[in-house]
Amino acid sequence: MPLLDSLLSQKQLQASPLELVRYRVLMGATVFLLLFALLSLVVVPQPASKLIMFFTILGYLGTLVLARRTSSPTPPSLLLCINICLALVGFTATIEGVPYISTYSAHMMVPALAVYLMGPRLGLAITLGLVVVQGILQPIYQASRVPEVDVNFWPLHGLSCICFLTAWVLGWLHSSARDSVQSSLERTLQALRQSVTAYQEAELRLTDMHRTLVDVSRQAGMAEVATGVLHNVGNTLNSVNISTGLVIDKLRNSRVAGLRKAVELLREHFADMGTFLSTDPRGQKLPGYLIALANQLQQEREVMLQEMRGLSDGVDHIKSIVTMQQKHARAAGALEALHLPQLIDEALRLNAVSFERQGIRIERQYENVPPLIVDRHKLLQILINLLTNARHALAESDREDRQLSIRVRTTQGGERLVLEVADNGKGIAPENLPRMFTQGFTTKKTGHGFGLHISALSAEEMKGQLTCASAGPGRGATFTLELPMRVPEAEA
Repeated sequence: MPLLDSLLSQKQLQASPLELVRYRVLMGATVFLLLFALLSLVVVPQPASKLIMFFTILGYLGTLVLARRTSSPTPPSLLLCINICLALVGFTATIEGVPYISTYSAHMMVPALAVYLMGPRLGLAITLGLVVVQGILQPIYQASRVPEVDVNFWPLHGLSCICFLTAWVLGWLHSSARDSVQSSLERTLQALRQSVTAYQEAELRLTDMHRTLVDVSRQAGMAEVATGVLHNVGNTLNSVNISTGLVIDKLRNSRVAGLRKAVELLREHFADMGTFLSTDPRGQKLPGYLIALANQLQQEREVMLQEMRGLSDGVDHIKSIVTMQQKHARAAGALEALHLPQLIDEALRLNAVSFERQGIRIERQYENVPPLIVDRHKLLQILINLLTNARHALAESDREDRQLSIRVRTTQGGERLVLEVADNGKGIAPENLPRMFTQGFTTKKTGHGFGLHISALSAEEMKGQLTCASAGPGRGATFTLELPMRVPEAEA
């Protein structure tokens, strides 16, 4: 096989498997016949036969050259078959005294090679030519040179013609079956390629869609956090503004101006202070006025101190909100050890005003759980989605005793951490439970349908699981998040 491939060009070696096999058969047959012709050139004694063999060798060499330079095996195959036929006709014409030479078995390889290398049509043309020349004309020529022919002369030559045609029929059947199988295989491969291409395109679209959903979910999560932050900061700033206004009003209406007038009056009568205080009506009233003024200023001081404490608390609250948000704004993907109850409380503080305004009571049940190694960004995103959904469910409920219960525990054995977010809100219909985490599904009028879907995917990425349960409409819902205490990435 390497020897035959060395006779082919690089382009021919890259042809289809079927074409490559034809090229190899063509080269192998040509090389074999060339060697046989070279041997016959030495062995055959007749000069005419040597001349025929010489031209036959040139034909085989031309076949090798043509086969290497063409892009199809048909032209060199046609040259090879014609060359074989001419060689056989020449030999049968020059050999004397052998009337049955046209029935020689070497003729049988011509139909087989012709059909295999060139196809049934050209192979039939070559075969019919062989039948006419070797099966009809050559016997007539031999019979004219022999005075008396054997009784089997014509039947044997007729049988040779039938054998030529039979060889072509067998080659045609083989070629048709092979081409049919090859065509069916190519159609199957084409269908498989189309299926694989469609599957790859669908997978790419799914990947792009998932990436888009993750980005949109993160943006929605950040918008939710930003809304909570701005809301809390805004409410705190309202308190700060009120306290600031009160302090300004107190300072504007302060009795310090009266104290300044009293001091000016004392300065005017500094030399006769005793006489002024005992005899002057204004001096007689001054001690009582100063006492009352001192009490008034003391009250103003206490009020302003109280307001300044409120201002300080408000500024500290704003600072804590900003610090907390900066901590949550770390780059996603980094694993860190964190206490889940602490992260839950921080998320609740970001939405404290919203829960308080809607009259939602928060119930916490935290077991003493060890730190969890997890991606803070993904876990915070899940917490925000769960708390937001619970708040919406409670806001749409007609209950007055709105309650949100948050429980943290570990499973038996301590291998997994469990977070349960339960509300007594509007609940979930049984037919909607299986679709709660489906992409695009939502029961809210203004919902987008990917918050819980992305939360479930994030839980799976953290090797965990997010599930939900509800006893029915009006009976609340419970969302359960399970996470491993140690993820494989952290162990690695």
